[in-house]
Amino acid sequence: MKTFKIATYNVNSVRIRLPIVLPWLEKNRPSVLCLQETKTEDAKFPAKEFE
Repeated sequence: MKTFKIATYNVNSVRIRLPIVLPWLEKNRPSVLCLQETKTEDAKFPAKEFE
């Protein structure tokens, strides 16, 4: 059976937390990531970092 992981993180400013979030994502490889309180406008969200 294939594992499906869902991760949720209350970021409290996504751009400041990238050095924490990105290594965690690489290590844990969730299927779905939900971010709360990114505190950034859509146009400034670092989407490429999460691709």
